[in-house]
Amino acid sequence: MKGMLSVIIPAMNEEGNIPALVSAVRSAVEPLEVPYELIIIDDGSRDGTWNALKEASKNCPELKGIRFARNFGKEAAMSAGLKAATGEC
Repeated sequence: MKGMLSVIIPAMNEEGNIPALVSAVRSAVEPLEVPYELIIIDDGSRDGTWNALKEASKNCPELKGIRFARNFGKEAAMSAGLKAATGEC
């Protein structure tokens, strides 16, 4: 989308940090008054990171989650996020 900002974040075993992360990103980006998407890649977490992402997305329609079946590393997670991104920057 024209003018959209894509924020891409890899995460592994971050279940307890997802709510604060989503809140912090929203607080930083929303005052800019630009359309944005938040893409968080669960890089093979063994805790409840994926469930935390699903829960957070209920209150944050800009949040898109990608789930890896196992850990592929942050480079692969960032690459997947970039492929999924629809923003211009």
